[in-house]
Amino acid sequence: MTLMPLKNRRARRGVTLTELMIYAAVVSIALVAFSKYFFGFSRTAKRADNEMKGSFEMRLLLSRAESDLYEANQVEAVNASSITFRCDAVKAPGYQLEGDFDADGIPNIKDTDDDNDASSKFSLPAAQQWQAGYDLEDDDDNNDGAPDVRVSLYYVPAEKKVYRALYLNGGAPEVKALAVNVSSFSLTCYGSKREDLGRNIDLGPDGAAGTGDAGEEDGIISAREIDWTLPPTGHGNRNGRLDTPGELKYVTSVAVYAEADANGDGTSDSALGTEIMPPLLALKRRR
Repeated sequence: MTLMPLKNRRARRGVTLTELMIYAAVVSIALVAFSKYFFGFSRTAKRADNEMKGSFEMRLLLSRAESDLYEANQVEAVNASSITFRCDAVKAPGYQLEGDFDADGIPNIKDTDDDNDASSKFSLPAAQQWQAGYDLEDDDDNNDGAPDVRVSLYYVPAEKKVYRALYLNGGAPEVKALAVNVSSFSLTCYGSKREDLGRNIDLGPDGAAGTGDAGEEDGIISAREIDWTLPPTGHGNRNGRLDTPGELKYVTSVAVYAEADANGDGTSDSALGTEIMPPLLALKRRR
Protein backbone atom coordinates (compact mmCIF):
# COMPACT_ATOMS: atom_id res chain seq x y z
CA MET A 1 0.00 0.00 0.00
CA THR A 2 1.35 3.38 -1.03
CA LEU A 3 0.89 6.25 1.41
CA MET A 4 -0.16 9.70 0.07
CA PRO A 5 2.40 12.36 0.84
CA LEU A 6 1.44 14.59 3.79
CA LYS A 7 1.39 17.80 1.73
CA ASN A 8 -1.13 16.29 -0.73
CA ARG A 9 -3.38 15.17 2.06
CA ARG A 10 -3.38 18.70 3.42
CA ALA A 11 -4.16 20.18 -0.01
CA ARG A 12 -7.26 18.04 -0.40
CA ARG A 13 -8.63 18.80 3.07
CA GLY A 14 -12.19 20.31 2.94
CA VAL A 15 -13.39 23.57 4.55
CA THR A 16 -14.09 23.15 8.20
CA LEU A 17 -17.32 24.26 9.87
CA THR A 18 -15.46 26.93 11.79
CA GLU A 19 -14.02 28.40 8.61
CA LEU A 20 -17.42 28.30 6.94
CA MET A 21 -18.98 30.18 9.84
CA ILE A 22 -16.24 32.81 9.66
CA TYR A 23 -16.72 33.20 5.92
CA ALA A 24 -20.51 33.52 6.35
CA ALA A 25 -20.10 36.11 9.10
CA VAL A 26 -17.73 38.21 6.97
CA VAL A 27 -20.02 38.01 3.94
CA SER A 28 -23.06 38.91 6.09
CA ILE A 29 -21.30 41.96 7.53
CA ALA A 30 -20.28 43.03 4.03
CA LEU A 31 -23.82 42.56 2.72
CA VAL A 32 -25.35 44.53 5.59
CA ALA A 33 -22.88 47.36 5.06
CA PHE A 34 -23.49 47.34 1.32
CA SER A 35 -27.28 47.21 1.79
CA LYS A 36 -27.22 50.20 4.12
CA TYR A 37 -25.08 52.11 1.65
CA PHE A 38 -27.21 51.07 -1.33
CA PHE A 39 -30.56 51.89 0.25
CA GLY A 40 -29.20 55.10 1.74
CA PHE A 41 -27.89 56.10 -1.67
CA SER A 42 -31.23 55.17 -3.27
CA ARG A 43 -33.17 57.26 -0.76
CA THR A 44 -30.82 60.20 -1.25
CA ALA A 45 -31.04 59.90 -5.03
CA LYS A 46 -34.84 59.64 -4.91
CA ARG A 47 -35.10 62.62 -2.58
CA ALA A 48 -32.80 64.64 -4.85
CA ASP A 49 -34.89 63.64 -7.87
CA ASN A 50 -38.12 64.72 -6.13
CA GLU A 51 -36.54 68.01 -5.09
CA MET A 52 -35.34 68.63 -8.63
CA LYS A 53 -38.76 67.84 -10.11
CA GLY A 54 -40.53 69.97 -7.50
CA SER A 55 -38.12 72.86 -7.97
CA PHE A 56 -38.60 72.77 -11.73
CA GLU A 57 -42.39 72.72 -11.33
CA MET A 58 -42.31 75.66 -8.90
CA ARG A 59 -39.99 77.71 -11.08
CA LEU A 60 -42.26 77.12 -14.04
CA LEU A 61 -45.32 78.08 -11.98
CA LEU A 62 -43.79 81.31 -10.67
CA SER A 63 -42.50 82.22 -14.12
CA ARG A 64 -46.00 81.87 -15.55
CA ALA A 65 -47.59 83.75 -12.67
CA GLU A 66 -45.05 86.56 -12.99
CA SER A 67 -45.71 86.82 -16.72
CA ASP A 68 -49.39 87.55 -16.06
CA LEU A 69 -49.11 89.58 -12.87
CA TYR A 70 -46.48 91.87 -14.35
CA GLU A 71 -49.09 92.99 -16.89
CA ALA A 72 -51.84 93.62 -14.29
CA ASN A 73 -53.19 97.15 -14.27
CA GLN A 74 -56.15 96.71 -11.89
CA VAL A 75 -56.82 94.15 -9.17
CA GLU A 76 -60.47 93.11 -9.08
CA ALA A 77 -60.42 90.48 -6.33
CA VAL A 78 -57.84 88.76 -4.14
CA ASN A 79 -57.64 86.34 -1.23
CA ALA A 80 -55.04 84.00 0.24
CA SER A 81 -55.10 81.59 -2.72
CA SER A 82 -56.55 83.44 -5.73
CA ILE A 83 -56.34 86.74 -7.55
CA THR A 84 -58.27 88.26 -10.45
CA PHE A 85 -56.99 91.28 -12.37
CA ARG A 86 -57.35 93.20 -15.59
CA CYS A 87 -54.69 93.52 -18.25
CA ASP A 88 -54.36 95.64 -21.38
CA ALA A 89 -55.58 94.22 -24.70
CA VAL A 90 -51.96 93.53 -25.66
CA LYS A 91 -52.17 90.47 -23.37
CA ALA A 92 -54.93 88.94 -25.49
CA PRO A 93 -53.96 86.00 -27.72
CA GLY A 94 -53.92 87.15 -31.31
CA TYR A 95 -53.34 90.82 -30.48
CA GLN A 96 -51.77 92.33 -33.58
CA LEU A 97 -48.75 94.34 -32.48
CA GLU A 98 -48.21 95.71 -35.97
CA GLY A 99 -51.91 95.98 -36.81
CA ASP A 100 -53.85 99.26 -36.83
CA PHE A 101 -57.23 98.95 -35.08
CA ASP A 102 -58.30 102.54 -35.69
CA ALA A 103 -56.67 102.93 -39.12
CA ASP A 104 -54.80 106.05 -38.07
CA GLY A 105 -51.52 104.94 -39.59
CA ILE A 106 -49.90 104.13 -36.22
CA PRO A 107 -49.19 100.47 -35.40
CA ASN A 108 -51.04 99.26 -32.32
CA ILE A 109 -47.85 98.66 -30.36
CA LYS A 110 -46.90 102.32 -30.77
CA ASP A 111 -50.42 103.75 -30.56
CA THR A 112 -51.35 105.18 -27.15
CA ASP A 113 -55.03 104.97 -28.10
CA ASP A 114 -55.71 101.87 -30.18
CA ASP A 115 -59.37 102.68 -30.82
CA ASN A 116 -59.07 106.48 -30.99
CA ASP A 117 -61.70 107.24 -28.33
CA ALA A 118 -59.69 109.17 -25.74
CA SER A 119 -61.53 112.39 -26.48
CA SER A 120 -64.90 110.81 -25.67
CA LYS A 121 -63.95 109.46 -22.23
CA PHE A 122 -65.46 112.21 -20.12
CA SER A 123 -68.61 112.42 -22.17
CA LEU A 124 -69.51 108.98 -20.81
CA PRO A 125 -71.18 108.39 -17.42
CA ALA A 126 -68.62 107.82 -14.66
CA ALA A 127 -69.55 104.14 -14.43
CA GLN A 128 -68.69 103.64 -18.12
CA GLN A 129 -65.51 105.68 -18.39
CA TRP A 130 -63.38 102.53 -18.13
CA GLN A 131 -64.54 101.81 -21.71
CA ALA A 132 -62.72 104.78 -23.26
CA GLY A 133 -59.54 106.79 -23.03
CA TYR A 134 -55.89 106.12 -23.64
CA ASP A 135 -54.92 102.45 -23.67
CA LEU A 136 -53.85 102.17 -20.05
CA GLU A 137 -57.21 103.41 -18.74
CA ASP A 138 -59.32 102.01 -21.59
CA ASP A 139 -60.24 98.39 -20.81
CA ASP A 140 -62.44 98.04 -23.90
CA ASP A 141 -60.25 98.64 -26.94
CA ASN A 142 -62.57 96.74 -29.26
CA ASN A 143 -65.62 98.68 -28.01
CA ASP A 144 -67.82 95.66 -27.32
CA GLY A 145 -68.87 96.83 -23.85
CA ALA A 146 -66.84 94.19 -21.97
CA PRO A 147 -63.32 94.19 -20.47
CA ASP A 148 -60.78 93.07 -23.05
CA VAL A 149 -58.63 90.85 -20.82
CA ARG A 150 -59.12 89.53 -17.30
CA VAL A 151 -56.96 86.86 -15.69
CA SER A 152 -57.51 84.70 -12.61
CA LEU A 153 -54.86 82.64 -10.88
CA TYR A 154 -56.22 80.26 -8.26
CA TYR A 155 -55.34 77.17 -6.24
CA VAL A 156 -57.51 74.07 -5.79
CA PRO A 157 -56.13 72.23 -2.72
CA ALA A 158 -58.14 69.05 -3.33
CA GLU A 159 -56.50 68.68 -6.77
CA LYS A 160 -53.12 70.12 -5.74
CA LYS A 161 -53.20 72.27 -8.86
CA VAL A 162 -52.85 75.96 -9.66
CA TYR A 163 -55.05 77.13 -12.51
CA ARG A 164 -55.10 80.12 -14.83
CA ALA A 165 -58.40 81.38 -16.21
CA LEU A 166 -58.32 83.83 -19.11
CA TYR A 167 -61.45 85.88 -19.78
CA LEU A 168 -61.58 87.60 -23.17
CA ASN A 169 -64.22 90.23 -23.84
CA GLY A 170 -66.43 89.04 -21.02
CA GLY A 171 -66.72 85.52 -22.43
CA ALA A 172 -66.39 82.15 -20.75
CA PRO A 173 -62.96 81.51 -19.24
CA GLU A 174 -60.25 79.54 -20.96
CA VAL A 175 -58.87 77.46 -18.08
CA LYS A 176 -55.60 75.55 -17.92
CA ALA A 177 -53.46 74.13 -15.13
CA LEU A 178 -50.25 76.04 -14.51
CA ALA A 179 -48.79 73.46 -12.14
CA VAL A 180 -49.59 70.09 -10.56
CA ASN A 181 -48.47 68.43 -7.32
CA VAL A 182 -48.68 71.79 -5.55
CA SER A 183 -48.98 71.20 -1.81
CA SER A 184 -49.23 74.89 -0.87
CA PHE A 185 -49.97 78.11 -2.73
CA SER A 186 -50.48 81.54 -1.20
CA LEU A 187 -50.76 85.17 -2.23
CA THR A 188 -49.93 88.15 -0.01
CA CYS A 189 -50.66 91.74 -1.03
CA TYR A 190 -48.75 94.82 0.02
CA GLY A 191 -49.12 98.55 -0.38
CA SER A 192 -46.31 101.09 -0.50
CA LYS A 193 -45.40 104.14 1.58
CA ARG A 194 -44.07 105.71 -1.61
CA GLU A 195 -47.63 105.93 -2.90
CA ASP A 196 -50.02 108.66 -1.70
CA LEU A 197 -52.57 106.06 -0.65
CA GLY A 198 -50.10 104.13 1.49
CA ARG A 199 -48.27 107.02 3.03
CA ASN A 200 -50.52 107.46 6.07
CA ILE A 201 -51.57 103.92 6.94
CA ASP A 202 -48.36 102.39 8.29
CA LEU A 203 -50.17 101.96 11.59
CA GLY A 204 -49.67 98.31 12.47
CA PRO A 205 -52.31 95.58 12.86
CA ASP A 206 -54.63 97.73 15.00
CA GLY A 207 -54.99 100.38 12.29
CA ALA A 208 -54.57 103.17 14.84
CA ALA A 209 -51.82 105.77 15.15
CA GLY A 210 -49.65 106.22 18.20
CA THR A 211 -50.27 102.84 19.84
CA GLY A 212 -46.78 101.49 19.18
CA ASP A 213 -48.02 98.03 18.19
CA ALA A 214 -45.74 95.73 16.20
CA GLY A 215 -45.69 96.87 12.59
CA GLU A 216 -46.43 100.53 13.20
CA GLU A 217 -44.05 102.72 11.18
CA ASP A 218 -42.03 99.71 10.02
CA GLY A 219 -42.09 100.89 6.40
CA ILE A 220 -44.24 97.97 5.23
CA ILE A 221 -47.88 98.44 4.26
CA SER A 222 -49.48 95.06 4.90
CA ALA A 223 -52.86 93.77 3.74
CA ARG A 224 -53.97 93.94 7.38
CA GLU A 225 -53.16 97.65 7.56
CA ILE A 226 -55.00 98.29 4.30
CA ASP A 227 -58.08 96.49 5.60
CA TRP A 228 -57.89 97.76 9.20
CA THR A 229 -57.29 101.48 8.71
CA LEU A 230 -60.72 103.12 8.62
CA PRO A 231 -61.76 106.31 6.85
CA PRO A 232 -60.84 109.11 6.75
CA THR A 233 -57.23 107.96 7.23
CA GLY A 234 -57.64 104.89 5.03
CA HIS A 235 -60.31 102.99 3.14
CA GLY A 236 -60.52 99.79 5.16
CA ASN A 237 -63.65 98.09 6.47
CA ARG A 238 -62.08 95.60 8.94
CA ASN A 239 -63.73 92.50 7.52
CA GLY A 240 -60.51 90.50 7.23
CA ARG A 241 -60.00 90.73 3.47
CA LEU A 242 -59.32 93.18 0.66
CA ASP A 243 -62.64 93.24 -1.15
CA THR A 244 -63.62 96.81 -2.00
CA PRO A 245 -62.38 99.02 -4.84
CA GLY A 246 -61.05 101.46 -2.25
CA GLU A 247 -58.97 98.78 -0.53
CA LEU A 248 -57.75 97.17 -3.75
CA LYS A 249 -56.38 100.50 -4.98
CA TYR A 250 -53.72 100.30 -2.26
CA VAL A 251 -52.19 97.11 -3.67
CA THR A 252 -48.82 97.73 -5.30
CA SER A 253 -47.20 94.29 -5.07
CA VAL A 254 -48.16 90.64 -4.71
CA ALA A 255 -45.97 88.02 -3.05
CA VAL A 256 -46.44 84.48 -4.38
CA TYR A 257 -45.29 81.42 -2.41
CA ALA A 258 -45.67 77.78 -3.46
CA GLU A 259 -44.57 74.34 -2.32
CA ALA A 260 -44.39 71.13 -4.36
CA ASP A 261 -45.02 67.51 -3.35
CA ALA A 262 -43.58 65.75 -6.37
CA ASN A 263 -44.09 62.17 -5.14
CA GLY A 264 -47.43 62.72 -3.39
CA ASP A 265 -46.24 61.50 0.01
CA GLY A 266 -47.67 64.47 1.88
CA THR A 267 -44.28 66.11 2.43
CA SER A 268 -43.17 69.16 0.49
CA ASP A 269 -40.09 68.50 -1.62
CA SER A 270 -39.43 72.05 -2.79
CA ALA A 271 -40.56 75.59 -2.02
CA LEU A 272 -40.18 78.86 -3.89
CA GLY A 273 -41.45 82.41 -3.55
CA THR A 274 -41.25 85.72 -5.32
CA GLU A 275 -42.77 89.20 -5.12
CA ILE A 276 -44.12 90.96 -8.19
CA MET A 277 -44.66 94.70 -8.40
CA PRO A 278 -46.78 95.33 -11.53
CA PRO A 279 -45.68 98.76 -12.79
CA LEU A 280 -49.04 99.52 -14.38
CA LEU A 281 -51.04 99.27 -11.13
CA ALA A 282 -49.72 102.51 -9.70
CA LEU A 283 -49.54 104.18 -13.10
CA LYS A 284 -53.20 103.50 -13.93
CA ARG A 285 -54.34 104.62 -10.50
CA ARG A 286 -52.69 108.01 -10.98
CA ARG A 287 -54.49 108.70 -14.24
